[in-house]
Amino acid sequence: MLAKALSSLGKSTQLIGIIITALIFVGGCTSPLLITEGSQVVTRENMNVKKSILFTEDGIAIDASHFLSGKPDVCILAHGFMGSKQRPYITKLAERLSPHFDVITFDFRGHGKSGGVSNGTEEFYDIKAVIDYARRSGYQQIALVGFSLGGVEGIYVAARFHDVDALVTVGTPADAAAIIPNAGWLFWMANNPLGRLVLRIWVRLGDAPEFPKPVAAIDQVSPVPLLIIYGSKDTLVDVAEAEILYQKAKEPKELVIIAGMDHPPKLPEEFYDTVESWLTGLLQK
Repeated sequence: MLAKALSSLGKSTQLIGIIITALIFVGGCTSPLLITEGSQVVTRENMNVKKSILFTEDGIAIDASHFLSGKPDVCILAHGFMGSKQRPYITKLAERLSPHFDVITFDFRGHGKSGGVSNGTEEFYDIKAVIDYARRSGYQQIALVGFSLGGVEGIYVAARFHDVDALVTVGTPADAAAIIPNAGWLFWMANNPLGRLVLRIWVRLGDAPEFPKPVAAIDQVSPVPLLIIYGSKDTLVDVAEAEILYQKAKEPKELVIIAGMDHPPKLPEEFYDTVESWLTGLLQK
């Protein structure tokens, strides 16, 4: 009986190990002290970094980092679900954009060092707080790049307030419920006490996470210029979601499908080139 119990425990431990490994792979979880791209360490040596705690309209404390290099325009980077401002794809894009823009990164509620819990529908308050901070800082133009969840909330903010000068979404679903077939294990964990405990490593969830539907708002983003980026090999969000969003959006809009690209954080050099080129071409003519 003891051997059987140990065998069962071993299988459970193995399953939990597999789940945690999958979460690390999907979430792009890497120690912020060891962020590297190839053999080059990502640094902030040439920037003045201002740490801030911003408060949303509903009273949530948002942890933000403001990378100042004296530029007249700023780009805000919004990470994906289970991510943070420390993720390598965020820090690398910040480095790529820093010759052209000041950069602000932040943790969504329920993520990283920010307060509150994540529920999928109130995170747009977090982006709005960062945009308001950027406006108060006196920038001429504000661009927003949102990854997955960050793109969902970016669409809501741009559609409601029109207070950014450019919006880029990356791997953003037209309807969050559409990813269930590819990530059923994640939704199971989000609704299971043990799973939610494991997920707390990356995200603190509210009692009833909801499924936002950015396709219902994307036609209201115009006249804000919109770039929709997807990877042809996205294993979480079907590339068909890209066409749904693009067809519903109004001009000015552009759709870029990058061959071989997966869901963030697994992003090729072509992605960084595309974002840098589009934003500089649009805002720095």
